[in-house]
Amino acid sequence: LKVVVPDGYGLLFVPLAMSCFVNTFLVFQVVAARKRYNVQYPNLYAPRGHKYAEAFNCVQRAHQNTLEQWPIVMVSMFASGFFYPVEAALAGSVWCVGRIVYGIGYAMGRPAYRVPGSLISHLGDYPLFGMVCYLAYAALRDPE
Repeated sequence: LKVVVPDGYGLLFVPLAMSCFVNTFLVFQVVAARKRYNVQYPNLYAPRGHKYAEAFNCVQRAHQNTLEQWPIVMVSMFASGFFYPVEAALAGSVWCVGRIVYGIGYAMGRPAYRVPGSLISHLGDYPLFGMVCYLAYAALRDPE
């Protein structure tokens, strides 16, 4: 499996930049929720028994979950982009849009409201994971 930088590889920087804006948006949501629900640092989540624990924790969880997924999504995007740059960039962009919808839905205070954004996100990350798995299989079959 020979790796070269293909035409269109630069498109991958579009979803990378989008992901910076996604993170910033989610950070602002958490900062606003800290003020609204009076959850002080250094608590990552609202303390047990806090009056607004579920509402705040939903906002914080949307950000935390995005941070948990970001590395594998971006690495998969840049790796698969060596062979499928347009498809990888499109999938990464869909993932970013899904994370915004996810964050908005989750911030509404009920965990179930995150589902539409989660589904959209998976329309982006699952194709990336599929491309990476296919490329791993191709590398095993033809390591040169």
